[in-house]
Amino acid sequence: MAEALPDQSVKDAKRVQSLVYEALERNQTLPVTLTALRIQGANNTRSSFLRAQVDDLLSKPYTVRTLLQALDGSAKRLNSFGIFNGVSFGLDLAAPQENLPGVVALEGTLLLQDAPTKRLRTGTDVGNGEVSAYASGALLNVFGGAESLTIDANIGSKKRSSYIVNYSTPIKNSHLWRADISGIASSGNKEWASHEEVVRGLRAKAVGPGAFGGAQEIGYEAFWRTVTGLQSHASESVRAAAGDSFKSSVFNTWTLDRRNDPLFPTEGFYIKVKNEVAGYLPNRQGDIQFMKGEVESQIAKSFWKENFTISLTGRGGLLWSFMKDGKTNIVDRFVLGGANDVRGFYLNRMGPSDEEDSVGGEAYAAGGLSLFSRVPGVANSSPLRLHLFANAGSLLGLNRENPRETMAKLFKEPSIATGVGLIYKHPVARFELNFTLPIAARASEFPRKGFQFGLGMSFL
Repeated sequence: MAEALPDQSVKDAKRVQSLVYEALERNQTLPVTLTALRIQGANNTRSSFLRAQVDDLLSKPYTVRTLLQALDGSAKRLNSFGIFNGVSFGLDLAAPQENLPGVVALEGTLLLQDAPTKRLRTGTDVGNGEVSAYASGALLNVFGGAESLTIDANIGSKKRSSYIVNYSTPIKNSHLWRADISGIASSGNKEWASHEEVVRGLRAKAVGPGAFGGAQEIGYEAFWRTVTGLQSHASESVRAAAGDSFKSSVFNTWTLDRRNDPLFPTEGFYIKVKNEVAGYLPNRQGDIQFMKGEVESQIAKSFWKENFTISLTGRGGLLWSFMKDGKTNIVDRFVLGGANDVRGFYLNRMGPSDEEDSVGGEAYAAGGLSLFSRVPGVANSSPLRLHLFANAGSLLGLNRENPRETMAKLFKEPSIATGVGLIYKHPVARFELNFTLPIAARASEFPRKGFQFGLGMSFL
């Protein structure tokens, strides 16, 4: 750390620096080079980590314009780690370089203000007919290289709980790639299938840039799953699934998001593709073997001076078992239906059923068309919008002898619902209150006519 300067010296230094900037601004094409870079602040960060972010700035040929662009890029890179509250650069004239005649030599100063290294958040969530309380704590910059350790706990009113401990670190000091290792324990009451589900295990993944300017995750997870707490009226299908299973899988997720707002987009598009292979690995770890793929997309467009927005969303997935008997586990199957999914149906109450239990399926397709408009008499800046929608979906068991037949049924015989309601966009979530009217449903499904409330970050 540099020693504190007297007030007059500080004023003189700032005056000189101001004159340097004024001269540089008037000479955008002037050839310059950065000969040295001092770092001030960042008491919680390793110098080797900081140098890895900025050393590539030194001893390169620049013009004034390109140097300022390079400094701005470095500032954004440092800010992306989330461990600084302030990042700024200062420039001063340096001694001329004999080997670079005609090039103005500059010295830089990187000023960093540390962000708090501890965070704690608590609160409540309301959604899908459940009230839950959560607490989240984080230690940032744990070892001085933008590492983080977070602990999240969530306890719900319907015996739902989850606990996640996650350690995250940049890979080789990169601002683009991170490695995450998580320990997860959760339990949930699956009311639609008359049982409770307990999951415990580990997940490791690398997160970074993907193809076509998107983002991707590549990882491995190992989970011990237990189907327990069967209710007295549980069906034979659910009783047959009771007990433990171990899943060992690799997965890859690719996302391309060009929406102007992920909660309530008015322009842009979104694509997400996820693939998972379980058990079909060297030595076939685990007692579950399958291949699973899902695709999700959305496109939004505003018109008539942005008074109206139309949104089209689609989702689909396929689960293929590698087990000898071709059967899938109830824990791995897809579920469909609910206020955040196919509206006009009870939560996860679409698709195959056994008695009163919805037991999920191996193939699904769903789509939604929504029209949003401003509320008459309400200011244009209000986050409140009118909502008119129609959505459809199908969830089926897979005919392994004739998969094409299953694919054809997904689109020939969809369950359909329409409705109207209100949308409220909060900074952290989206609220929907809709009146839904089911139009078509399979005999095994549970449609819901009337008001339906949804809260979340992703909707069909």
